[in-house]
Amino acid sequence: MRIYSILLCWLLSASLIAGPAFNRLIVFGDSLSDNGNLYEYMRHQVPQSPPYFEGRFSNGPAWVELLSEKYAPEKVSDFLLDYAFGGAGVYEGEDDDGMFTLKNEISMYLSAHNNAADPDSLYVIWIGANNYLAIPEDTDAAVSEVTEGIRHGIQRLIDSGAKQFLVLNIPDLGTTPIASEFGEVEKMHRYSSQHNQRLLQVIDELRQSYADLNWYFYDVEQMLNKAIENPENYGLTNIKDTCYEAMVDKGSQQTVLHMARTLLSDGDQSACDGYLFFDPVHPTETAHTILADEIYKLLESSTDRLG
Repeated sequence: MRIYSILLCWLLSASLIAGPAFNRLIVFGDSLSDNGNLYEYMRHQVPQSPPYFEGRFSNGPAWVELLSEKYAPEKVSDFLLDYAFGGAGVYEGEDDDGMFTLKNEISMYLSAHNNAADPDSLYVIWIGANNYLAIPEDTDAAVSEVTEGIRHGIQRLIDSGAKQFLVLNIPDLGTTPIASEFGEVEKMHRYSSQHNQRLLQVIDELRQSYADLNWYFYDVEQMLNKAIENPENYGLTNIKDTCYEAMVDKGSQQTVLHMARTLLSDGDQSACDGYLFFDPVHPTETAHTILADEIYKLLESSTDRLG
């Protein structure tokens, strides 16, 4: 734990001078960053909207959209290239059967850009939770597959020319409503803890190998825990329940997609006021706004950048 704390302090530390220089935000991940990609792919059937907001997995815009508005308020659609898909996970096998994976998302981006990654863009990687929602029996193997898959994805982007990365860890899944519904609070806490420790090691190893690149890291686990411990500081009044009820499918990596088809809504648009969780997995617009604000401050205060 001491090594983990030292690495985390290094990655989070920053001197207060000029902010980063990047001309685009390019995002890879799952439903937590999906700005409507799965919704378009599923012909506006999943997630059902409303109550999901215009195909986002929340009651408002995704955090990447809110962050992009801070940098390009008049040109968000040009600034943000979002390849995140709801239900996506990390899978390294050759036969992925059309699954939404980090590997495939990166392939989509590179294929659309002549296999060249723009060095002046910031590449965002936030993925892994769906692998653990499948409740894998072998925690070590699952964590290894996910974190090594993230390493391989970043390496592909580096080899293609990318020079700036923002990596996020996963929240403590044991604190989410779905953990209680599954009866797997301790196991999901263990997944999250091991994932986050190993992910930090992976990023530090990459940073040492590519010290000339820009590396940003955001601790979502810490942010969520602070919100749960002191909800009033974040404008929250309910940190345990969900705005809406949904059927959950235990033991499947498609849990999120199944849930997004079955959310029960009474049409009350104010139902999420003060809530941390929109459904058993996803945060509300309030939480997305907090995340966008926090990451904006991180990016603007950090000196670990090109130039």
